[in-house]
Amino acid sequence: MAEKVTIQEIAEMTGVSPSTVSRVLNQPDLVKPNTRETVYSAIKELNYLPPARKQDNQEKKYTLGLAVPNIRLTQVGELIREIEIALENTEYDLLVINMKNERNVYEFFRKNPDHQKKIDALMIFSAKLDEAGSSWFRSLDIPVIIMQNRCHKEKSISNNNYLGGYDATKFLLSRGYTKIAFIGWNPVDEHLSDRLIGYKNAIASEGVIFENSMVSLTRLDVKGGYEATKTLLKQYSPDAIFYASDNMAMGGFKYFKENTIHVPDDIGIIGFDDLEFAGILGLTTMKQFIDVKARIAVTYLLDRLKGKIEMPLEEELCITPKIIIRNSTN
Repeated sequence: MAEKVTIQEIAEMTGVSPSTVSRVLNQPDLVKPNTRETVYSAIKELNYLPPARKQDNQEKKYTLGLAVPNIRLTQVGELIREIEIALENTEYDLLVINMKNERNVYEFFRKNPDHQKKIDALMIFSAKLDEAGSSWFRSLDIPVIIMQNRCHKEKSISNNNYLGGYDATKFLLSRGYTKIAFIGWNPVDEHLSDRLIGYKNAIASEGVIFENSMVSLTRLDVKGGYEATKTLLKQYSPDAIFYASDNMAMGGFKYFKENTIHVPDDIGIIGFDDLEFAGILGLTTMKQFIDVKARIAVTYLLDRLKGKIEMPLEEELCITPKIIIRNSTN
């Protein structure tokens, strides 16, 4: 007796995900005609017979992937929460894919091909997708959206990091601070470099001469913020600090508390992100609207999967951060 053909075998033969094969079988109108015909041809060639349904009224669950380069970042946790909220009352589940510090999405999926077989669509957070990667995902019939970055061949939701950095610094200047320092992470990251340029241009607009001692850069986490603050205060005497991340600002709070430096009486602090703990700390910060980005991303991918948007939208939505004033500044 011959072995029974599985959906996985059809997926491997056609180069699409098992969930796409399942969608062809159960909801063919949601699949592009050329993909549908390819799957039908494989079904016929392999003589596939679908299993009997256990429950005729049981709804199939589909999966949206979320690819992130660093699963430990606090904003990733908040993004996951907002996506799960947006997916409530839908037939879709979320699968988080930790790329373990790989920032090139195409390279990661090529080296880890099993991931693409588990998802129907993909959200990419703070990582790079080039034109070759975009074409590859299109060939697999996997809709994609980019967050916190841009790809000219796909819909992207980016952050105006330059204006966010500029506005944060101008706010501090408007509150009477004159010796404003900057704390961040690796300047190769364009998110950081754009915020740093915004900071430099803002202080220059008020006639302040920039010095290298005004900046301290280390890794992007709470401990990094602590160490950067310690290093900065050995080389410069600021009356305010612009932390390019709320996580790093939390490290600064820890250092100030241990060294009896009072915020905002002795020093003003502004962060960037508006993560949940920022409100608890009373941190003035730049809001990135993670909830809004999550809703936009989920709505777009569901519209792509349901055929409401047939082709990828090659457009960029750039969101400008908004200042949230709390007690860490005058």
